[in-house]
Amino acid sequence: MRRHRSAARAALLALLGGCAVARPIPRQVPAQVAKPQAPEPALVARVQAMRAEAEKLLAVQAEQYWRNWVYGDRIDIAATYQGHEALFEKRSVDLVARLASEVADPTGKRALEYFRLYLVGEAVGRAVAPFSDAAANIEVDATITVPGDGERPYRELNRLLASEVNYQLRGEISDAAVPVLVKLAVPLESRELLARDALARMGFPSYAAFGAALRQVDLSALARLAGLLLDDTEPLYRTAMDREARGVLGVGLSALRRADIPRLDRATAADAYFPAGKMVPALAATLAGLGIDLARQPNIRIDDAPLPGKNPRAVCFPVAVPGDIRLSVKPMGGAADWQALFHEAGHAEHYAHAQTPFFEFRELGDATTTEAYAFVLEDLVAEPEWLVEKTGMPAAEAAAFARGAATRKLYLLRRYAGKLLFEIAWHAGARDPRALYRKEMARAYLFPLSDADADRFLVDHDDFFYSADYFRAWFLAAQIEASLVRRFGPRWWDRKEAGEALIALWREGNRLSVDEVARAAGDSGLSTEPLLAQLRERLRGAVAPAPRAR
Repeated sequence: MRRHRSAARAALLALLGGCAVARPIPRQVPAQVAKPQAPEPALVARVQAMRAEAEKLLAVQAEQYWRNWVYGDRIDIAATYQGHEALFEKRSVDLVARLASEVADPTGKRALEYFRLYLVGEAVGRAVAPFSDAAANIEVDATITVPGDGERPYRELNRLLASEVNYQLRGEISDAAVPVLVKLAVPLESRELLARDALARMGFPSYAAFGAALRQVDLSALARLAGLLLDDTEPLYRTAMDREARGVLGVGLSALRRADIPRLDRATAADAYFPAGKMVPALAATLAGLGIDLARQPNIRIDDAPLPGKNPRAVCFPVAVPGDIRLSVKPMGGAADWQALFHEAGHAEHYAHAQTPFFEFRELGDATTTEAYAFVLEDLVAEPEWLVEKTGMPAAEAAAFARGAATRKLYLLRRYAGKLLFEIAWHAGARDPRALYRKEMARAYLFPLSDADADRFLVDHDDFFYSADYFRAWFLAAQIEASLVRRFGPRWWDRKEAGEALIALWREGNRLSVDEVARAAGDSGLSTEPLLAQLRERLRGAVAPAPRAR
C-alpha cells in the first residue's frame, strides 16, 4: 500500500506551483541586480576577445573528441588548454560578471551569464583534464574477455549484451567488465574530488550550487519531483515492464538485471524492419517530408563507416556551429540503433540551423532544449503511423512495437529520475555513494543491482547534473510534439510547415529557456502531462491505465 504523503505533496505543490505530477517544473530565478551602467569600451573589447578565444578552443577540443570517438585516437584535452590558462582564471570570470552587470539588454545579459558559467565549467574541466583523459584512454585501450569469443573492446560491451540471446552468458559478459570498472574508478574518483576543489576556488559554495546555476533549475524541488514521479508511475511501469521482459527475454521483471537491458532495448523481433543499410536513407526521407534536404546540407557530415576503433554509439559533434556539424554512427541495425541515429540527427539539425549572432547561444547554455529537439526526431521511430509508412511494418505490429517502445521510454524516464536522486544526494555529501547508487537505481528499475552493477556509479555519472537536462527534455519534447499534432495533424512529419516551425526554434540555438520553448509550444510552462498522456495512449490495451496525476 502506498504511504500517505498529503502533507509532503501540499508542501511540494506550494513550491512548484502545479499539481503533483502534471506540474510546471521549477527553474532557478535569477537574483535581482542593480540598475546597469553603460559598459566601458575597454571591458567590452576584453570580453569579446575572450569569447573569440573560447570559441576557437571549443572547436579544437571537439575535433579531438571526434577523432577519439570515430578513429579511436588517443585524446589529450589537457594539452589544448596550454596558452589559454588566463581565460579560465577567476579574474576572467569576474570580468564577465562585471560586464553582465553593466549590460542593459536582457539577451546580451543572458549570453554573458552563459559565458560566465562556461568559463567556470572549463576552469574545472582544465583542472581535471588529466584524469578525464586518463579515463577516456582507458576506455579506448581496455578489452574484456567474452566467454567463447576471446578478447573484445570494452567499448563494445553494450553491443555484445544486445546481441547475446543466452541469459547466463549476458551476466558473464557484464561481469567481465568489472576489472575495467575497477581501473576506471581510480582516475574518476580523483576527478570528482578535484572538481569540487576547483569549484570552491572559483567562488561556488558547492558542486550542487554550480550545477543548479548551470542547469537553471532548483535541484531540491526537482529531486522531490523525481521521487513523486517514481511513486506515481510505479504501477504502470511494473505491469508494462514485466510484460515486455517476458515477451522479449522470457523472464519477468523480478529476474531482470542491468545486463539484460541492452538486449531488451534491441527489440530483435522487429529487426527485419530496421536494417542497418536503411538507417541513413530513412532519416533523409523523414527530413525531406519536413522540407529539409539532408544531401544539400554541406555543414552536416555523417560518418557511418564501420571502422574497427569507432565507438558504436551514435553521437553528434558540433565542431563549429553552424558551419561544421558531424554525426558519427556505426550501423548495427535494429530499432535502438535507428533511434540513436534520429536522436543525434535532431541535435545536428538544431545546430546546423542556428542563426544567432551570439556564440554562447550557438554552443553554450542549458542543454535541455537541444535534447528535447533530439527526442522529437527520435520519437518518430516509435510512432505507429511513421513505422507503417517508413519501414513497411504492418499496423498491428506497429502498435505492438509502439507499446514496447513506450515501456522502454518509461524505463528511461525512471532511470533518469533515479540518477537525479542519486547525484543530488551524492553531491550533497552522502558518505557511501556506491550504496546510495544501488538503492536509488533499484528503486527506479524495480529490480536489484548486483555488486558489479553498483560499481558502475562513477561511470554512470553525468557531470554537473546533465541528467536533469535529459529528465526535463523528455517532457519538453512531448509538449513540442503535441503542438505539432495540434497545428499540422497527426502526420506532422510529412508537412513542410511543421519543418518550418521546428526550424524557427532551431534558429534560436540555445537562447530560449525551457519555459520559453514550452510557451512557444502553446503551454504556460514545462509540464509532465503531455508525456504521461502519450505513454498511457501507447500502452493502452497492453497494461492497466496509469493513475491520474493529482
